Amino acid sequence: MTSKFFIRRDFADIEPFLDAVRAQADSEREALGFLPEPAYAEHARQRKLILLLTKVGKVTSYTGHLLFGGIFPHLRVRQICIAPKYRRQGHATTLLRALISQGEKEGYLSITANVAADLTAANSFYETNGFLSLRLKSGGLTRNRKINVRVLELETPSLIPLMTARQQPSSIQVLLPAKPSHGVPLYAIDLNVFFDLIRTRARTEKAGAIFEAAMRHQIRLATSQEFVRELQRTSNYKNIDDPVLSLAKRIPSLPKQDEGTIEKLLPVIAKTVFPERFANKRLKTTDNSDVAHLVHAIAAGASGYITSDAKVLSARDALMAEYGLDIIGLSEFADLIDLPADDFVEPEKHAKHFRISQPAIDETRSFFNEESASIDGFMGEANLHDYQRLSVSDDDGIIGISLLKPARALDAPSQSIVSVRQEHPFASTVADFLISEQIRSCSRKRACRISMLDFPSQPITRRIALSQGYQIASGAGALAKIALGYPVTDKNWPRSRLLAERLAGLKLPKTCPSYDKTEIKIATSNLKSFQINLFDLETILSPTLFAFSKRGGVIVPIARTFAADLLGTDDQFSFLDLPEAQFLSRRTYFNTIRASRAMIRGSAIAFYESSKGGGRGAIVAIARILDVTSTPVDCVPEALQRGAVVETPGTLTKSERVLATTFDNLLVLRNPVHLKTLRKIGCATGANFVSATRISPSHLKAIVAAGWSNE
Repeated sequence: MTSKFFIRRDFADIEPFLDAVRAQADSEREALGFLPEPAYAEHARQRKLILLLTKVGKVTSYTGHLLFGGIFPHLRVRQICIAPKYRRQGHATTLLRALISQGEKEGYLSITANVAADLTAANSFYETNGFLSLRLKSGGLTRNRKINVRVLELETPSLIPLMTARQQPSSIQVLLPAKPSHGVPLYAIDLNVFFDLIRTRARTEKAGAIFEAAMRHQIRLATSQEFVRELQRTSNYKNIDDPVLSLAKRIPSLPKQDEGTIEKLLPVIAKTVFPERFANKRLKTTDNSDVAHLVHAIAAGASGYITSDAKVLSARDALMAEYGLDIIGLSEFADLIDLPADDFVEPEKHAKHFRISQPAIDETRSFFNEESASIDGFMGEANLHDYQRLSVSDDDGIIGISLLKPARALDAPSQSIVSVRQEHPFASTVADFLISEQIRSCSRKRACRISMLDFPSQPITRRIALSQGYQIASGAGALAKIALGYPVTDKNWPRSRLLAERLAGLKLPKTCPSYDKTEIKIATSNLKSFQINLFDLETILSPTLFAFSKRGGVIVPIARTFAADLLGTDDQFSFLDLPEAQFLSRRTYFNTIRASRAMIRGSAIAFYESSKGGGRGAIVAIARILDVTSTPVDCVPEALQRGAVVETPGTLTKSERVLATTFDNLLVLRNPVHLKTLRKIGCATGANFVSATRISPSHLKAIVAAGWSNE
């Protein structure tokens, strides 16, 4: 008679077989360990027991079971067992696949199984099913066993689409500078930059900043041969020493180049920079001088040329594409060299489950050794003293550590190392926090590029990094990330696209796109082009928000205390325990169901802090809406609740359901946009934002401009 096998999960279907489950598990106590009798019924009621049954004719009997637990978003296998007569028929794999399917459907990231090292068959089973061995840990004192911690990363659909191999070039040179330099990058300067330094002019402070950067060895500055010749031609000191000329001669010069090469380049560069005057053979003396500066910089292989000349700046794209010379304005360059500070001291903070602190060198080294995480090759000649260190711990010890070495040269990446105990119930939360903190730190003053060590044994850490916009660098053993750290509008698009190319080799369109574009075409530093939608590009460049035409938004109210907890906008609350939401890059805002029409996936969300309770009566932060979900007030999914700060959503509404909006790319505004300004912008209504209020693309741009006015 044919046997029929089937899976059951409901308590009513499982209850008649609980005695068989318990008896089989007790007979395998050496391998499975001991659970008290009530534990099986309790797991069944919680739908954490998967049962495999056999039906032969009219008789249904126990075949095997899988008992599991865990804390979202990580599952943990506690028992998997098959009755002896049904073994070696693939039934254990069937049960495991049922759990994998359930986990992926419910949004879990991983499954952990702790397997005794001496159980050869069990280890082989998990190995065959894709569970990676992360590390060995000590078992209980009674048996003194070694436990093999194994983890399977689930193929869970992300809230935002990750960049896949289909979307990226096969040989990814994404997030590499357009022209990488060896050592400290070399920049040539024009004569006006020098005059800005030594004379009292509008750009004197900017010029001083770049010479100070050269003294700190972030960059190297040099002049062309034409630089001194031009000074000599214009000098007022004909028969005596010119102090300005004497000072200029102390600036290092570009290496002398082959005269034949110089002569060939002169007409080509002149035609590129001054096309009309070159065609009419009406080049000025100053034009020829500018061309000579540029030709020498190109021939010498300089990284860039710093100038304030509008004509030269307008030729930037052509000179970069053809000769790899980056033409950059003085003011823009001064902003670029504001590198992250290295005097990092993280004050100790506490959360409900965690403690955040700066670990000692010995603690850090010991943690990486325990995790079998080799970091010396990535660090090169640096040592742990050169890195900013941050750890997250609980009562049992350190859960994760991050190391960050801020870039000291302009076009060098900041170096990142993040390691988290993958089997810990809060592994994804800790990884999310450590990675997002590094990105925030690096991009606080300026846009930056980060290179992060990619541990094969850290699938959860890797997945979190990819979700925050890191990209896979082929063959490099590292992930790469560019972080803008500011909102992008049509006004600062030219600057932003140049930053993307300088830092990451990403060539974006010259014209700022509108947000209704399904995809735009971009290219990487190896000149391979591909299509990408703006949502994914926004993730790659995050934290940022695209305030483009055709992209609307919504203003939502939030009380001061909730804003402090959810958005981190009030330093007066910094001495209190941090809510778990502040550990997550994706957070949850609860609202009434009536707001559902205003909350649109992919649009911008602006948080208006109510003036009640000492609030500022202003928009204090903006972000991007990832998802909008209607959920029962008494049964909010754990994944949403963990990202929120309202513990009982039912207090917000009389309805049986509440609207949960997931958001990311949070940017706290430099300048809160107060109600008076919002009225001038034209987006305030008589209700003064007591409920969700839709705003137009022009309103969003105006809010960004007011909130980021010194950008």
